[in-house]
Amino acid sequence: MNELDLSIFIPDSLTAETKDLKIKTYKVGLIARAASIFGVKRIVIYRDGADGEARFIRDILSYMDTPQYLRRKVFPIMKELKHVGILPPLRTPHHPTGKPVTGEYRQGLTVKRVKKGTLVDIGADKLALCREKLSVNRVMSFRITRMGKEIQIEPDEPEDTYWGYEVLDTRRDIAKSLKTVDADVVIATSRYASPITSILNEVKSKMDGARKVTILFGGPYRGLPEVRADINVNTIPGQCTETVRTEEAVMATLSIFNMLTQIDEPIGNDVRR
Repeated sequence: MNELDLSIFIPDSLTAETKDLKIKTYKVGLIARAASIFGVKRIVIYRDGADGEARFIRDILSYMDTPQYLRRKVFPIMKELKHVGILPPLRTPHHPTGKPVTGEYRQGLTVKRVKKGTLVDIGADKLALCREKLSVNRVMSFRITRMGKEIQIEPDEPEDTYWGYEVLDTRRDIAKSLKTVDADVVIATSRYASPITSILNEVKSKMDGARKVTILFGGPYRGLPEVRADINVNTIPGQCTETVRTEEAVMATLSIFNMLTQIDEPIGNDVRR
């Protein structure tokens, strides 16, 4: 799925099923893990009700996407982050665990402007120097051009490597939120739609001609609001539980679409139950 510019839409009611902050944190963490596993480029939070927790969801998602060596410097101490210690690491390429080396790409926090340029924290034992004047307190991507007494870097980002996701908190309903992305194909997920097993070729055909794909997910109580989409699909046909939680639907759905993008030939006859 890394070849796609893939966005997923999740509701601000994602955490409405529980009042326990630890469970809320873990639920959002599962979304982040699923997005990272399958190369999602963008997570859009839409308004699903008056009591949604979009800001909390945004903060947890952004926290997880930030490399560990920058988190304490980027995020202030606040009660919403009380249980982030339970969150699993993403272990994506932009979360390196070793010492920096020449040629490596890293995210860094711009710390201070100096005469030579800008000092940047890239998780090394000393600040690195970028010879450009950059805005301070920004997380950016850099390539290490030299290691030594002075670490030198330049703004850059790898082209063929998954480099995390962007989080958009639209504070709008799903129809208006869709205008924030320029999607070639919009896919709506619902238990009342056609089973994926009966429309595999139709879905694959839409995907094969698309560069930017958006997948929409509903909330825990109302499901997905009525919205115009190119495909409506049930990605968990024959579910044996009364409900499927949003974070479960995200993992299951991205797994299926990841499989479809790996198949070059027509699937053949759709599987029907």
